[in-house]
Amino acid sequence: MSRIVVFFSVFACLTSFQACSSSSSQLSLQQVAAYSVATGFLTLCDDGNYKNALYFYTQPIKSYPEGATWITQMRGKRAPFGIPIWRDWVNRKQINESPKMAFQFRTSFSNEPLVDELVSVTRISGRWRVDDYKFHALGKHPSAKHPPPVPTPSLPPGGSRSSSPRRHP
Repeated sequence: MSRIVVFFSVFACLTSFQACSSSSSQLSLQQVAAYSVATGFLTLCDDGNYKNALYFYTQPIKSYPEGATWITQMRGKRAPFGIPIWRDWVNRKQINESPKMAFQFRTSFSNEPLVDELVSVTRISGRWRVDDYKFHALGKHPSAKHPPPVPTPSLPPGGSRSSSPRRHP
């Protein structure tokens, strides 16, 4: 358990640095904190660790009627997507600071070419919590002759990209 806490502390710092250092967006500290919670939640889901995703991030989801079966639903519906290949934060420029924010990602998984993911977070008693997570597969796999394109984002001046989508080997 202590490794998980250390991992998430390091992950939150790196994510915060990455979000703050982007030249294309100026995020407030609250927006960075909310983004860190959303991406930390997604990281646990990516690893198939739905139990800890629910435990660490989603107090509101646990209180919903479907909260009791949320882990089973995720294992049955999201786990078959496989591991993420790349993820792009779609609504970066539309995020406004408020007690409730929604982060939209477009993700390509090993078993699903393209998925829209929406992670909604709410500030509850001074802490950001995931209050909703939705995902929707956008299409069928193309033929083996034509693999899905991997986006090649343009690099800012200086030749480095500090906010690149998460990539898995």
